[in-house]
This record gives sequence, C-alpha cells and structure tokens, in this order.
Amino acid sequence: MATLKKIIVSSKNNLQTKYGKKFSVVEKLLADLIVADKKRNVDTQIIYIDDSLSAKKAKITAVASITRQSAKNAVDELFNKTQPAYIVLFGAQDIFPFQEISNPAKDDDDVVPSDLPYACDTPYNTKISAFTGPTRVVGRIPDIPAKPDVDYLKKVINIIIKYKPVKVEKLMEYFSVTAAVWTKSTQQSLNSIFGNSSRLKISPPAVTGYPAADLKPLIHFYNCHGSPIDSKYYGQAKNNFPTAIDSPDLNGKVFPGTIIAAESCYGAQLYNPKDDDNNQLSIANTYFKNKAIGFIGSSTIAYGPADSQGLADLITQYFIKSVLKGASTGRAMLEARQKFLSVVGPQLDPYELKTLAQFYLLGDPSLKPVIEESSESEEETVENRRIKLFCKGLDLAATIAPSALISKSKIKAPEPPQKAIDKIFKDSGFTGKEKDFLYKVKSRRIKSTAFSNSMTGGQHVTFRAYTQDVTFRAYIKESKRIKEKFNISKVLVIKQNGTRLLGWRVYYVR
Repeated sequence: MATLKKIIVSSKNNLQTKYGKKFSVVEKLLADLIVADKKRNVDTQIIYIDDSLSAKKAKITAVASITRQSAKNAVDELFNKTQPAYIVLFGAQDIFPFQEISNPAKDDDDVVPSDLPYACDTPYNTKISAFTGPTRVVGRIPDIPAKPDVDYLKKVINIIIKYKPVKVEKLMEYFSVTAAVWTKSTQQSLNSIFGNSSRLKISPPAVTGYPAADLKPLIHFYNCHGSPIDSKYYGQAKNNFPTAIDSPDLNGKVFPGTIIAAESCYGAQLYNPKDDDNNQLSIANTYFKNKAIGFIGSSTIAYGPADSQGLADLITQYFIKSVLKGASTGRAMLEARQKFLSVVGPQLDPYELKTLAQFYLLGDPSLKPVIEESSESEEETVENRRIKLFCKGLDLAATIAPSALISKSKIKAPEPPQKAIDKIFKDSGFTGKEKDFLYKVKSRRIKSTAFSNSMTGGQHVTFRAYTQDVTFRAYIKESKRIKEKFNISKVLVIKQNGTRLLGWRVYYVR
C-alpha cells in the first residue's frame, strides 16, 4: 500500500501568542501525531504558513499575516504543490480562520463561517457560487477559542494517536435526539442510515441528563434546535422548548471514538466559553474533550423539512452513511458534499446553497472508523479515489447552477397560473402576503489547472454550465422569538421555469 500524504496547516504566530510558553507542548503533541501517523502508513507534515522556515520547507511563500484570503491562498498553493490525501486545519478560528461566505439566504446571519472553500479548487471568494465543486478532503482539529487549554489539546490529539477502527456492527448502534416537531423527518433519516429508528429519543418528553448507557453508542445524531453561543440543544413541542442536551451532561459519559452529526442551528459553532451565559464549552468542544473523533455540524442557522428529507437532513446522513461504508471521516465529508450537490442540483435555491456552506467537519479527516475487511485492489487505492473525487468535483462545479438574489424591480418573474399558486399557499400554510424574495439561476464558466498534467496535458480545462431560465421565490413566515433564543420561522420556496411550476418545499429553522 502506498504511503499517503497528510498536511497539517496552521499559524505559528497565532499558536505562540495563544499558548505562550506552552507552545512547546503543542509542538510535541503534533510531533507525536506524526510518529503515530507513520505507523498508519500516513506521511504527515506540519506547515506553519506564517513561518519562513516552515514555508520554505513546504516550497511556498510565507504569508505576512494570517487573513482569510492569505489562508485560502496558502492552502491552495500547498495542495497544488503536494496533492495530499488529507488536509488538516489545526486550531479554532482564532488560530486558523474560517472563510466567511456571504449568506445566500435571507435570515439573521450576515455571513456563514465555513471550511468549504478550503475543500475547493477555486480561488479566494466570498460568494458561495464560487464553491459548488468541492474536490479535497479537509477537516479541522479544533482547540478552544480564546482559551489556551493544553490539557484539552492533549485529549484531542491523544485519541487520534490511540484510535483504532472497529467493526461496522459496533457503529450500527446509535444515540439520537429529535425535537418532537421533527419526529417524522428524523425517523426517516435514521431509517435511511441504520434501517430503524427504534432508539430515537423525542424531546419533549426526553430531556438532558441521559445516563452513560444511553450515550455509549459510537454514533450520535441530533435534530434539535440550537442557538448562538449556547452550550445546549433544545427540543420543541408547540411553544415548549426543553433542553434536549447540555454540554456538561456529556462529561464522562461519551465513549472514546464517538462520531457526531448535528442538524441544529449553530450545532458545530466554536466559541469562547466566557461568552456563554453559563461559561460552558460548546457542545462540539465538549465532545472532543471527551475523546470524540469526528463532528459534522453547522456554523449558523440551519434548515430542514418537518416531515420529509432535505437540506440538513441530507448532508448529515450522507456523511454517516459514507463512514459506515468504510470512508475516512474526511472522505465521508467530501462525499457527503458531492452527493448533496448531485441530489439537490443542478439548480440550487439559496437555502440549499447555505447548507452546502455552513456544514463542516471537525476532527482529523484521516481517521477511518471502520476496519478494512480486505486489502485494496490496485484500482481502489486512495490515490485513485482522490482523482475520481477531484474529477467529480470539477464536474459538479461545471454543472451546478447556483441561484442569486435579484431585485424584483429590475426583473419580474413570469406569473404561473393563479389557481396553481393558490393551491401551493393552501397546502403549505402560507398566504402569499409574507415577505418574499426572488432568486435567479445563473450559468458561468469555470477553469481549473489542478491535476492538469495527468488529465489534460497541462492545458486549462473550461466547462460551461447550461441552465434553463429558472427562478426561485422564497416566502418567509416569521414567528415571534421564544425566550429571546428561537426564531421559529419557516420558508416556502417555489421553483419555476417561466410560467411552469417545477416544485415547492417548506423549510423550518433548525
């Protein structure tokens, strides 16, 4: 089996500023990880993009300062130079920045913190339309924002070093909690992943404080409410929002090697615990403190249907399914993004675009949770899979057609038959008098040079996305805030081509 390449990318200046004299402990932990990776046949390199010596060894130019643009440019240069199987971003956003994507949907989020651009071949941009072709395996090993906790990092790194994959049967048991209002949707997700939903806990009546026996399974799946800078997920039945899980209640109960998927708004948000009302760690940081190995979740307000499947439901379950089929957590994240685009495309409404941007992977992307039962054939090498996934990403970038907000005063979408529109409003519980926004699908040209030598003889490849004249109209039904935490709004999205209706969906704020 060929040796695989992994690069761990970070900022030396930010780590030294944050950890001070304990930075040497951080470096020792990373050195130990390199040794452990070598035993797994993974050749790992630590690259500080703002350190001249480290950058020189990696054959890139050191950045003068860490900004979102310089970080993105450096990761792109490193990928093209080394073509690693795995890219690890080391540290929370105060060490290595999230990219900020302009929110394509109309809600309370101005921007969407995201690691998606690092997984894409396209240059720095703040628009989601630039990143509809993910091609790279990327994950982030998080520390705690604004808190130089070396003991926390020791737990995070040591579980990566000591982790051993398990038989897939060990991952077929799960712990899952849903808000009562989304029971049907969550049951569908669990049935799709595990073939049953018998272990699902519904909140209410289920509330935080679950015994260790409940939390012992190695897969945890949440479809609950979340709110910004909050250590809790919440259930819902009408206007009752009990605490479904609180981060302190996870301590000492989570089994090492646990993998988490959370549909919740802000479900994977990393924040300074001093900013939390109760000075608690985020749920994501708490899971890693308790030796979890992978966490997929959202940085901002997320969406999904109540009684069917879409948006957050899809990308989280695709991730878990790929893990169960034997993928590393990083490949599972890439495959989840690509499958999401393939299923919901080719024309993407603004909420589908936001879902793509906001879900990211925390944890070392090189870990494979499931034991390989047989050796890979020559055609199934990791390198060959990466080329296939890269080509699929380029194909998606060429064919996915993102929508963009347009002014209704500048363009008026053709009106479908009124009778058909009235039926949609009746069936969806909307009136048509809600605040509405118009989005138009645009086509574009895309160029790529990565992997060009092996695929195109060094020539640029130009793709053209051909689209019909598709528009989306989004109607937003806003509800009063509950306890100043929850905006339980919902959105009706109608898709049309000229005067023809192509479909409609109702999305709920998670």
